[in-house]
Amino acid sequence: MRTLHIAGAGMVRFGKFPASVTFEQLACGAARAAMQDAGASRKDIEAVFVGHVFGGPVAGQRVAVELGLGGLPVSNHENYCASGATALREAWLAVAAGLYEVALVIGAEKMTDRIKGGVAPDPSDLDAMQGFIMTAGHALSARRYMADHGATREQIAMVAVKNHEHSQHNPYAHYQNPVSLEQVLAARPVADPLGVLDCSPISDGAAAAVVCSREGLRRLGIVEAKPVVRGIGLVSGSLRTGLHDLNEEDISRRAGEQAYALTGVDPEDIDLVEMHDCFTIAEIVRLEGLGLIPRGEGARWTQDGHTRVGGRLPVNASGGLLSRGHPVGATGMAQVCELYWQLSGRAGGRQVRDARLGLAYCKGGTVSGTDGGSVTTVVVSA
Repeated sequence: MRTLHIAGAGMVRFGKFPASVTFEQLACGAARAAMQDAGASRKDIEAVFVGHVFGGPVAGQRVAVELGLGGLPVSNHENYCASGATALREAWLAVAAGLYEVALVIGAEKMTDRIKGGVAPDPSDLDAMQGFIMTAGHALSARRYMADHGATREQIAMVAVKNHEHSQHNPYAHYQNPVSLEQVLAARPVADPLGVLDCSPISDGAAAAVVCSREGLRRLGIVEAKPVVRGIGLVSGSLRTGLHDLNEEDISRRAGEQAYALTGVDPEDIDLVEMHDCFTIAEIVRLEGLGLIPRGEGARWTQDGHTRVGGRLPVNASGGLLSRGHPVGATGMAQVCELYWQLSGRAGGRQVRDARLGLAYCKGGTVSGTDGGSVTTVVVSA
């Protein structure tokens, strides 16, 4: 397969925007920033791949027209929280197949005028019919993890403390202020034991990248080395019968194994991780599911500072979903932008020293009776 390079990346700051700020404006803002970073003009772009959930069936086409890219091949990718990374995966495969030399990938979402309160599965899903919301599922996960591994409420809360500490140095983050352990523990309860600071916010935002083959780099006049997308795993939830450990994260294990097989890397080779921490406990159990942290030790790793910038395995240097924000269609591409900046040495005060290999993980959606909807694992190297 041909190599996929990230020639440039761009984001708009995540946050809560008024209704007058549209999905298209957010997406175009990130896309223009990525094109400027790559030195790419409109005539250089050969195809557009757009990940989103609530943008509508031809959201990508609307964005392309506003960018002056109307008439190009445009595809829309909806895979819930994994949508942005799924769009990147399709661009990777298209460039690898020789269809294009230069492509634009965008992840975008306008959520704050569409989503209120807890996010639930699709209304037709059996879990949704029983009143299930995502927070409740992760609260059960936290309780089970604490019972099985002796983890404390304080250890789980430290994920939020760490990620908010990191986001102080991320100009694109929704929140850019530190929080204390006492603030996390005293925050308004949502689903015991999780409080509001254990939950990622409803956000608006967009992130984008210009990706290309080696020939594409030459066309853009780029001579310096650029980060390479080594491979992207994609798995969906499998049907589960009988009794299962709530935190077994088999879908994460399978996604990790697929990524490691595609790229030829070992979990021990990973220098930093952008993890889908929609809730504090999710960061812990998914790191363990990927084989990056020994089973049952994630909470202690967090408490001991191993997952901070400067630790053994820095996780969510960007602030993660908890602090950078979680506009669902944009999240996967925001993670990839962060890996690009980290591996290019351009991450400022949150820079991970000597980072050479990064992994981004997204898990999106639920399907009743399975271990999840979809998971993407993106491996990027310097």
